[in-house]
Amino acid sequence: MEERYSSVPEKETPSVEIFDYNAEACNIKFWDVRSAPCLDPLANIETNHVRWVNVDGPCGEELLKELGRVFHIHPLVIHNLRNQFQRAKVEEYDGFLSIVTKMIYFSGETLIIEHTNILLGHNYVLTFGDTKGDVFESIRRRIQVDGRVRSMGADHLAYLLLDAIVDGYFDVLETIGNQIDDLEDSIMERTSKQHLLQIRSIKKHLLLVNRHIWPLRNVASLMDKESSELIAPESEPYLRDVYNHIIQAIDSTETYRDLLSGLADLHYSNISFRMNEIMKVLTIISTIFIPLTFIVGVYGMNFKYMPELSQPWGYPMVWALMVGIVIGMLIFFKKKKWL
Repeated sequence: MEERYSSVPEKETPSVEIFDYNAEACNIKFWDVRSAPCLDPLANIETNHVRWVNVDGPCGEELLKELGRVFHIHPLVIHNLRNQFQRAKVEEYDGFLSIVTKMIYFSGETLIIEHTNILLGHNYVLTFGDTKGDVFESIRRRIQVDGRVRSMGADHLAYLLLDAIVDGYFDVLETIGNQIDDLEDSIMERTSKQHLLQIRSIKKHLLLVNRHIWPLRNVASLMDKESSELIAPESEPYLRDVYNHIIQAIDSTETYRDLLSGLADLHYSNISFRMNEIMKVLTIISTIFIPLTFIVGVYGMNFKYMPELSQPWGYPMVWALMVGIVIGMLIFFKKKKWL
């Protein structure tokens, strides 16, 4: 398993998806940046409407500047939209909130960490993802079919987006939890060097997830506590719910790290146990051969006057003695429960 940050190929054209809705209806369209590079029509938002502009994929500098001009986004925010290594944070500017977060998901066995920006205005939300594909599909469906969602403001849409991202964290943690369960069963069955490599890989994933989740708790907390005019009082309970989910995800990462530490201890304990079993068998074999070696050593001495050498029953008696010693020692070890 490996992890990587989403790459941003400059030549790929991003898709611009626009949801324009109110309580009665929702209008969805896709903006072709190549055929209509001017985004001025996006600024014309009807009264009591909310507009969600989702830019999916690598976003060039010209498109970012055009969006900044149309929606009056601060140039510093536009510049930072392309910085993938920002920590999760929330900053308030004149007329909008800038929310930086990380979208985390598995693609096969690869852990993807996608830098995501959410810009919240009075009646609009802009989202920027580095790669095509996201975790917002359920939100698209809800906007189309749920009039209650459409009747709420842009701040509620921002909550839904954050909540979907946090739910994605739980999907990642559930996958990691299943990996830990499978690894535990495998270690209990038979320990190998590969298990230690898997423990280190999963632990590395958990450290990455925890590192990107931890700052996000401040985002939800600040959005709940700050008296921003962009956040309606009706949305504060929802943001507290997101905050609680983030704390729960952080607790889950800590629990899984403890489980991995326990699996590492179990791995080393199994190795020690196997080594002790091997040493016990070798020690018993060596102990059995000590008296046999003594006997054959005595009768292997080259002396002329050894009474047993002249007896016809001497050789079989020595063999009988050695076999009796072996049987007696095995019975003794069995009674002591050393076998």
